[in-house]
Amino acid sequence: MSQPIHISNALQALALEAPEHSLWPQLQAHLPKKTVWPKWPMALAASAALAVAVLQWQWPTNPDSTVDGPVAAAGNLEKLMDRSARLENDFYALQDDALSSATVIAANLSIEDRLAAIDSQLTAEPGSADTAALWQERIELLSQGVNLNRTNAAYNADGRQYDLALASLN
Repeated sequence: MSQPIHISNALQALALEAPEHSLWPQLQAHLPKKTVWPKWPMALAASAALAVAVLQWQWPTNPDSTVDGPVAAAGNLEKLMDRSARLENDFYALQDDALSSATVIAANLSIEDRLAAIDSQLTAEPGSADTAALWQERIELLSQGVNLNRTNAAYNADGRQYDLALASLN
């Protein structure tokens, strides 16, 4: 028959002292030497990438998306309207509420609310001096929505969840 072992007795029987000499120096001698790379090239590359991102964010890359004066010419207004229509199609086509996080869905709803407000202003004052600025604001808002939904789709394709609450902290 076996005899029961009491845990308190077993723990008291354990040695409390460290071994006389450490085996780490012998183990360390067999480990391969780690190559240390300088960190400044990566920091320089990251700074350059950040600078490019900031410059692209501040200045639109599409020359058709800007208006030179307070009142746009009819041709320029047509270009703004066409660009807005293309972006709106992309915005709604890229939305996937089944795979999106709650924060992405809330951001899309917020964009839709702001679009509705801009559209009501455009409907109320179709020929005002602010028409081109409103179309430009609509284009910028839709561009943000398209970028949001593309990023969300990329995360979902990788099996990850895109959460704006976490993204906004970075």
